[in-house]
Amino acid sequence: MPHPVGKKCLCILGMHRSGTSCLTGIAQQYGVELGEVFTENPHNRRGNREHADIQALNNDVLTCNGGNWDRPVEVRHWNEELVDRRDRIIEEISQRADIWWGFKDPRVMLTLPFWQEGIGPMEFIGTFRHPFLVAQSIAKRDRKSIEEGIALWLTYNRLMLKLRQQHHFPVVDFDMAESDYLKDVQQKLERLGLTSEAPPDFFDSSLRHQTEINADNCIMIDEVSMVFQELNSAVA
Repeated sequence: MPHPVGKKCLCILGMHRSGTSCLTGIAQQYGVELGEVFTENPHNRRGNREHADIQALNNDVLTCNGGNWDRPVEVRHWNEELVDRRDRIIEEISQRADIWWGFKDPRVMLTLPFWQEGIGPMEFIGTFRHPFLVAQSIAKRDRKSIEEGIALWLTYNRLMLKLRQQHHFPVVDFDMAESDYLKDVQQKLERLGLTSEAPPDFFDSSLRHQTEINADNCIMIDEVSMVFQELNSAVA
C-alpha cells in the first residue's frame, strides 16, 4: 500500500525510559496525529503515547525474528499477515491526519526496516538519557540488573546513531534542565516543519522517574562512554 499522498510521517526514536513518551506528547501538541494511544499507564501517569496495535505488531515482528524488546535481534523477516496489519494501521492513522501523523514505540528501533517498507520516506526525531538513569529505571520497572539495562541502552542507542548517520535527524537530551529541554524540543520540531498555536504544556518534571545517578555505578566502559559522547554531540 503506498503512503498517502500529501501526508508526512514522524517516527519518534529512542531507548525505553529515555523520554520518548514526553517527546511524543509534545509532538502530539504540535499536531502530529497518533491515533488512539495510551494516555495513562502504571509507569507513566500521562501515558506512554503508544498505539496498542503498533505495540502488539512490533512484538509479533520481533517474535517472528526470534527476539523481543529485551532480546534485540536484526529484523529481516515478516509475513503477509504482519504486512496486512501494518498497512491497516498506516491507513487508519494517516487518514485522520491533516498533514502529519506518526508513532512511537521504542521497539521500532529494532523493527524499523519493516515499517520503512510500508511507509517509505519518513522524518525522525530521537531522544536519549544518561545510560545509568535508564538502567536504574529499567531495573525498577522490569527487575533487570544494571548491567542488563546498560547493555540494552548500548544496543538501542548504537542503532539510533547508525540511523542518524543516514538521515541526519535531530536528537534531544531528556536530562536537560526543563526550560532548556522545552526550548530545544520546540526548535527542533519547528525545523522539521511542525507548528503549534500555543506553547506545549505536556512536559511535567514528574515524568522523570530517575534523576540521580548511583555513584557506585557511574564508571562507564569505553564503548558506552563513546556512544554517550556521540549522542551529546548530536544535540548541538
